[in-house]
Amino acid sequence: MKNLNMYLKALFSAILFLVVTFQPVKSAITQEQMEKMAKSMRASCLQKIDTTEELVSGIRRGEFPDDYNLQCYTNCIMKAMRSFRNGNIDFNMIKKQIDAVMPPDIGARLKKALMSCSNIEFDTDPCKMSYQYVQCIYHADTEIFFFP
Repeated sequence: MKNLNMYLKALFSAILFLVVTFQPVKSAITQEQMEKMAKSMRASCLQKIDTTEELVSGIRRGEFPDDYNLQCYTNCIMKAMRSFRNGNIDFNMIKKQIDAVMPPDIGARLKKALMSCSNIEFDTDPCKMSYQYVQCIYHADTEIFFFP
């Protein structure tokens, strides 16, 4: 069971910031499974970080207020998905996970967004860095953006 949970977290990492807008994805994981994992991660990070469900839900709509706790929420999620390690965004891990579970057309779009966001200079504060990255991915391709 522990290995299964680790595997599911790794799979969810690959779909970081992305769900094909309410269309089924031909991958190793269904949209329903993604949403279930997202809810679990969201609940866990909401318990750890003092922010609101309303602010968190706004991220999916492209609402990014200047709220430090919300910024730390994005960092919590990225850590849970193993896409933020040792004080930095792990672009190589994200790319590997995309390749492992995403259909080629969506994977290519996400990797293009990932590449464009990997070339910008982020704040050194882990919370701000994660938040800036999430914003970048959102603006790079709003159609496939997803965040727990």
